[in-house]
Amino acid sequence: MYQIQTHYPGRVRSIPAFSEPGFFFNEEAQLRQQDSGSFHLLTALNTHTAQADARCAVFVDNELAISPKLAPFGSVEFVSALPETTLIDLIDTLENEVGRMGLPVLRLTNYPHCYAPQQSDRLQRELLRRAYRKVDELTNFHIAITPEPLPARMHLSERRRLAKCLKAGFKVSHWTDAPIETVVQFIQRSRQQLDYPLTIAPERLAYLLLNFPDQYQVFVVRDGASIAALTVAVRVRHDILYNFLPADDLAYRSYSPAVLLTQGLYSYCQQAGITLLDLGVSVDEQRQPKPSLMQFKRNLGAQESPKTVWEKRF
Repeated sequence: MYQIQTHYPGRVRSIPAFSEPGFFFNEEAQLRQQDSGSFHLLTALNTHTAQADARCAVFVDNELAISPKLAPFGSVEFVSALPETTLIDLIDTLENEVGRMGLPVLRLTNYPHCYAPQQSDRLQRELLRRAYRKVDELTNFHIAITPEPLPARMHLSERRRLAKCLKAGFKVSHWTDAPIETVVQFIQRSRQQLDYPLTIAPERLAYLLLNFPDQYQVFVVRDGASIAALTVAVRVRHDILYNFLPADDLAYRSYSPAVLLTQGLYSYCQQAGITLLDLGVSVDEQRQPKPSLMQFKRNLGAQESPKTVWEKRF
């Protein structure tokens, strides 16, 4: 019923479509713009449907085989009904492929547990059985989208900040056709004000905004003609929106426009049929946990979920 296939970089062999709505970061178009498209993709082809029920793309980074190279996550994505034997076969083939490439380490950056709890648990059990080592675990934050207004879940302090923004006349909106240069420069300036590095190259961010407008969307908080805050959010799947690059003008920090921005994202999710708003991890410039940011997200009504990285040496 299943065939494990390996798709090599530069080959013309067609890549089967995933059998259900999958994660954008594992789609062929997204993979091909990472590392000049030099990836190895493994799929579990369901021979009855001619579609893939599991997939994992790996890239080469010096002595590492990594999944992904330039995305928030990669790892092994699979449907909930995938047989256990097929998952085992896929990972067997993956490890054999890494060995064939002569690389001593395989690193898998998993999607947040909340994205696919059943699959995350199954994958973790299989990786532990194979003696993979958990080399990193960060706390990810998300808000489940319901018909309930977001302020009803907020801590009183955040409701007050939201009211302050609204009283000042700030407006939040989905900024369609946003000028890419303006967006990139605003995010760069915001990071510079805080002395934080930008975790993505400006030219790469501009490329993503230009080439994937349906996935990389801009939301903005305005004070009249001035921008108080904005974010680039990623439509990771039809039912998941990821708040990828939030930024604000330091001059507006006393208003905390990020609260109004989150309210705008939540309302957009309600209207668009999105069921999960991912607020991401909360780390400082050294990628260490940042307690103040974690508490802020809890005050917004967010829940916690692990995001893990696994390694195996051969």
